[in-house]
Amino acid sequence: MTERPLHILITDPHLRGGGQVRYVANLAAELGRLGHRITIGCRRASVLVEHANAAGCAANQRFTFRGGLRPASWLTDLRETRRVIIEDKPDILHVNGSQDHWALAGANRLMGRPVCVVRTRHNTYPVHDLWPNRMLNLQWTDFQIVVCEMVRRSLEKQASFDPARMCSIHNGVDAKEFHPDPKLRAEARAEFGYRDDDLVCGIAARLVPAKGHVYLFQAAAMLLRDFPALRLLVLGRGDLEPELAQLARDLGIAEIVHFAGFRDDIARCTQAFDIGVQPSVDCDTSSFSLKEQMAEEIPVVCSDYGGLTEIVTDGVEGFVVPTGEAEPLALAMKTLLADPAQRRTMGSAGRQRVLQEFTLEVFARRTAEAYYQALEIHGAHSAS
Repeated sequence: MTERPLHILITDPHLRGGGQVRYVANLAAELGRLGHRITIGCRRASVLVEHANAAGCAANQRFTFRGGLRPASWLTDLRETRRVIIEDKPDILHVNGSQDHWALAGANRLMGRPVCVVRTRHNTYPVHDLWPNRMLNLQWTDFQIVVCEMVRRSLEKQASFDPARMCSIHNGVDAKEFHPDPKLRAEARAEFGYRDDDLVCGIAARLVPAKGHVYLFQAAAMLLRDFPALRLLVLGRGDLEPELAQLARDLGIAEIVHFAGFRDDIARCTQAFDIGVQPSVDCDTSSFSLKEQMAEEIPVVCSDYGGLTEIVTDGVEGFVVPTGEAEPLALAMKTLLADPAQRRTMGSAGRQRVLQEFTLEVFARRTAEAYYQALEIHGAHSAS
């Protein structure tokens, strides 16, 4: 198929930020730069409207994308999808959640499937092999993009998916925004009160059990005696913060832990890190924060959960440790804390890995290639 410019409707049901919203926003902006026409379909008052404006693409806020048994909402979305297909004539309906998947694929099916449907799967949640899911994924959907290879391999074993109509594409990060910057590093460390000889281990993640903060705190408690200059910088917010603050007190590390909350200048804040830590225990497929820190030449330590091992090669860009265990995490951190030269070597390797595999440009190009593949599959189905 000739790789012509495409008109793509990219939809997502979220109102506020998060990894999935960043995926949609980044993809829309980069595909626009590649010459494609992009419309973001979302709910009214979704943060994606701002992202669409920033990317210079259209935003359609007429969708409701509400889950559960809500006939009026479903009817609204079916009608809006029908209108979009007839009037806007998109080449691709690219859905990213359950609500928008059912609504757009359902409306498209009622119209005889005139448009190619692509779904991106963002998490490790299981998909039950029930008849409705088989119908949605095998009959109403042309192609599936999965954000890490581990989840793709898991899904391809299920009766609800066709392995020949799936691929894995990791999220991309902005290597121009996230890059080593000595000036920003000095500013960030001064803001957080760190001295030149402090050893800052940082985590940038929501404060929820899935991100494994507990194991980082336990590891730090094991290391503090040998490394009195150790500091923990915790970027992010969440319901777990009171519990984590109490844990820090119980472990005797409260004085070295700084909860910095949510920051919209994350590329500046993470410059303060000497080591980035991502000890996730659940629902982590293609970590933005891990790749962003690597792009800043920060060595990283992560768990072997989900798609993290596809981002970090153990012993090259950092260390990969068993999920849900504090002692191996402490050992990996200790190795890096004690060896500045190794931190520099691994940090440099991390940026090179991002430039090769995880930039926004690579992400968008691979996604466009998946669209063309999906269109061929859709065309073959329409001709049969």
